[in-house]
Amino acid sequence: MSQYIIPQMVYDDLEVFKKNHADFLAGTLDELTFKTMRVPFGVYEQREANTFMVRIKLAGGILTPVQLLSLASLAEKYAHEAIHITTRGGAQLHYVKIEDIISIIETLHSIGLSGRGGGGNTVRNIMADPLAGTAQDEVFDVSPYALALTSKMLEQKDSFALPRKFKITFSGSEADRGYATIHDVGFIAKIQDGIKGFKLFTAGGMGAKSRLGTKLRDFVPDTEVFLYSQAIKQVFDKYGNRKNKHAARLRFLFEDLGLEEFNKLLEVELNDVRAKGDWKMEIEAIERTVGDTTHEPFSVPKNISKWWNRYVYAQKQAGLYGCKVPVHLGDIHFENARALANALLLFGEDVLRFTGDQNLYIRNLTAHQMASLHDILQKFSVEVSKPTLFGDMVACTGAATCQLGIARPRGAVDAIQKRLDKLLDTKDYDLIQGFKIHLSGCPNSCGKHLIGDLGFFGKVQRHEGYSYPAYNVVAGSRTSGDGSVYAQKAGDVAAFHVPAFVEEVLDTWLNHVKAYESFADWIDDGGLAIITEISKKYVDIPSFKEDKNPYFDYDAVELFSSKGRGTGECSAGMYDLIEADKKALKEALEKEEKDFELIRLLSARMLLVTRGEDARDKAGVFKAFKTHFIDTTLLNAYFGTILEGDADEKAIELAEEVMKLYETMDHTLKFAKEKELVPKEEKSVHFKDLSGVACPMNFVKTKMELSKIKSGEILEILLDDGAPIDNVPKSVAGEGHKVEATTKEGNGWRVRIVKK
Repeated sequence: MSQYIIPQMVYDDLEVFKKNHADFLAGTLDELTFKTMRVPFGVYEQREANTFMVRIKLAGGILTPVQLLSLASLAEKYAHEAIHITTRGGAQLHYVKIEDIISIIETLHSIGLSGRGGGGNTVRNIMADPLAGTAQDEVFDVSPYALALTSKMLEQKDSFALPRKFKITFSGSEADRGYATIHDVGFIAKIQDGIKGFKLFTAGGMGAKSRLGTKLRDFVPDTEVFLYSQAIKQVFDKYGNRKNKHAARLRFLFEDLGLEEFNKLLEVELNDVRAKGDWKMEIEAIERTVGDTTHEPFSVPKNISKWWNRYVYAQKQAGLYGCKVPVHLGDIHFENARALANALLLFGEDVLRFTGDQNLYIRNLTAHQMASLHDILQKFSVEVSKPTLFGDMVACTGAATCQLGIARPRGAVDAIQKRLDKLLDTKDYDLIQGFKIHLSGCPNSCGKHLIGDLGFFGKVQRHEGYSYPAYNVVAGSRTSGDGSVYAQKAGDVAAFHVPAFVEEVLDTWLNHVKAYESFADWIDDGGLAIITEISKKYVDIPSFKEDKNPYFDYDAVELFSSKGRGTGECSAGMYDLIEADKKALKEALEKEEKDFELIRLLSARMLLVTRGEDARDKAGVFKAFKTHFIDTTLLNAYFGTILEGDADEKAIELAEEVMKLYETMDHTLKFAKEKELVPKEEKSVHFKDLSGVACPMNFVKTKMELSKIKSGEILEILLDDGAPIDNVPKSVAGEGHKVEATTKEGNGWRVRIVKK
């Protein structure tokens, strides 16, 4: 078996989805209801209006040349000419029209692939070691387990309505190339007393409050893979946090319960799954068509030796070879995909794997067969002719298409590569083969920055009142069974300076590489402090008047802002702005020669965003501060006089008081003192006109109004058409409130919200 089995239930679900799709196009089904139905089929709305992405499950990254040909045709006909390899080894088609998604899904089903569970709170694409079946260090081939478990999970109704997404993977050895130690459920192959099985990890994951997985069992027989996966899923389904999506992943539940209590609940679910029966998976080895390996001894031709040494490896099967093919940012043009697929058709079905590093592997070829692909591969990707460093740069789509993105990491990768390209004649980057650079556009870790040697994740910074893109920097991850370690915080840099920063870090590592077994070893032996010092040179940017370029993100034509960000991210951008002013204020207070005027300005501005104010000029900031913090008695009137007085050391008192006030703020943006001031008698229906108020301020003001009313009471707001009506209701619903109705009113919309 070389692919998973799509059960009848998925086809039945598709028939329901087809009707919903028709109703939506006819205008008889609302957008929010349709969204809850399309996302579990792997259909996401992109940042650009009226464009969608279709995500396709490739269990273990496995696909055949015939399937690749079909994906190439879909990309040509319906998408933006490219197949995108995801950071879970699946595939995506971008810029799809909503009218075409049914045709795409039906075509996928006809070739044995599905997007069911490709998005939403579902069991996501099940990964496996990209070298599975070929690696010399593997205990046994884990590919069939990824396929079989995918088939079983697609049969379970509870796989598609979980508290949050649920991720499973398999690794063939302690090298953990499948990243078992950072998944909700992770298996590492092991043989004990002659029995095949796995070391089992659970509750790992990246993103908010990242956590390495806990070793749940030292050995689980391979016959019990589904038993444990399903039982863990059932614990998550029953006890996971469905109210707060930001604390809904399995790792949060595990932390709340603790290992002992989690195991107690797990035993109950294990018994339940056993009682239901049908929990043993049928494991079928993958059939391989292997070429003739009895040729004369093969000598690598000189003209392909550099490529061969970088990317080709000897498999555990004598006479067979595999090859890593770097794919620039995971995008394969349909013409290149078609050319490669046609070339591979001659060699059988098990010759191709997509990987979680957005590249692909060719496998099970003889040396002569592999050498024959050289010229095709040179045209396939711009990175095939370069050191592995280039192809090992991973980036999520970021703000270019993602609703949640802050920064644009794909543009940053292009800028890094452009800079390093100019250095190839003078720098030997082959000395650091295997070095991985990972970038995420936000803290959500879609670019898996925490498992890169050098990682970045996007943030908002502010200078002289202007927002600009920046990145947090992490470094030094290890992935190795029980010894896995996430990358550590190593400073932050302005997005504009990322290429220069990367160049200097690589130069420094080249000076040390021969003295250490790995980059992580160097990081642990003082390298982290060195990188932190380097980052300090790349934090600051010039004033807006001096140079506007740092205030634009890569490939952007507009000044950087959080405009257009989607569900739940308005608040994230708001906290970034607070933190930027807070950091600047702390730095101003620590200087020997203090700029008291700056301290007053930062103190007054730091919390204005929580009141829905975005004033930048000094007069506007001070006026708004007095209105929202002095006149409301949140701060003593004395601090109002400091604003009006001379710039003296009293400004420090103001800064300290604002810091104290911030510490009392809760997730509703209310301060401790403010709670005492809310009137006891409130009307049951409240109204706020937010027309003319842009994102994210309209969301902030909505939160403020909701904080004033009781649970169950109603708030009605007026919003403008476009981004406000697109984003605010989603963000409000994301915080657990009920959006009861949205009604067109004049040029805007009236939104009726029931407070949770």
